[in-house]
Amino acid sequence: MIVVFHHIYTRFQNLFTNGPTWLQYYFQFISGLNEQAVLFFFLLSGFSICLSVKNELPISKSAFNYYAYRRLKRILPLYYFAIAFTFFCGLLNSTLFINDDFSTKNLLGNIFFLQSSKAYKGNWFAPYGDNGPLWSLSFEMFYYFLLPLFLLLIFKFCKTKTLSSATNRIALIVSFAISIVCVLLNKVFFFPYIAFAALFYVWYAGYFVATVYLKEYIAIDKNFLSLVLIAVMLFTMNYITPSATLNRLFFGSCLASVFFILYLLRKRLPYSFVAGVERIFNFLFYAAGTGSYTLYLLHYPFLMVIKKYQQVALWQLIAAMTIFIIFCIWLERYVVAKKWLFLKLQFIK
Repeated sequence: MIVVFHHIYTRFQNLFTNGPTWLQYYFQFISGLNEQAVLFFFLLSGFSICLSVKNELPISKSAFNYYAYRRLKRILPLYYFAIAFTFFCGLLNSTLFINDDFSTKNLLGNIFFLQSSKAYKGNWFAPYGDNGPLWSLSFEMFYYFLLPLFLLLIFKFCKTKTLSSATNRIALIVSFAISIVCVLLNKVFFFPYIAFAALFYVWYAGYFVATVYLKEYIAIDKNFLSLVLIAVMLFTMNYITPSATLNRLFFGSCLASVFFILYLLRKRLPYSFVAGVERIFNFLFYAAGTGSYTLYLLHYPFLMVIKKYQQVALWQLIAAMTIFIIFCIWLERYVVAKKWLFLKLQFIK
């Protein structure tokens, strides 16, 4: 919702000029959290993936095949629909044949999840049709399929078959090391998977906290201390050699620490209070959450169509976005409910 608001605010800023100064400051502040919101999404994604595979890690053949099917079923249908939707919006906006981001080459790059933000120097492919939010989907897909290999290597190194508290901390440190090495390599040359891996620590930090949450480790202090120490190291490194990616890693590490504190509070606060807070959050966000992936994929080209064809009043924009959000919720629920059995393949035999 923050990303959507950011794009509304920056593309229709003339609609937000009226009102008291404090409200203007508030709108600017929320819009300015756009990048942090995506990092929060990476963290939340790692957390959620850990919850979804809690019964069986995707490291055996059957577990990996089922894991891959669930990830592809969740991501691909709506993602490819978003590419088609972006194409259609480009046709309506008369930008299809004048914008290089609609090229066949760029389309192929997006089909195979090789796109990255235009902010990356030397990037191979931009988000298709200038649909900016698509850059993060390549990162997400990379993390999904890096996880099984990453865990397998960690288990081999630690000579274990379970993700114990100590093994989990080692995995967190290794994910941090991977990100730092990739940050350094990115300064020398651009390669998509190196760029994606540069933020892997943020994603795995979410997975790390979820593992602690599920298993309720006794060594809470050691796990929390690991997050804090890495955050301090990132802050120091970024202070010595300022870097946008190091700053993102630092912010992600701070977010993971906040997640951990929330976990500790959840364990210690009265159950009735925790349950009440969760009911409020579910009431406010659950319905929109069931369509949030679709809204994230489709909102930008939709906004560009509105901006192209008419000068809308604020109430008209709000009405159009309300209808669009309802459509996204319906579409995502419909797509998720389908089996998409053709994606259920024997990836590893």
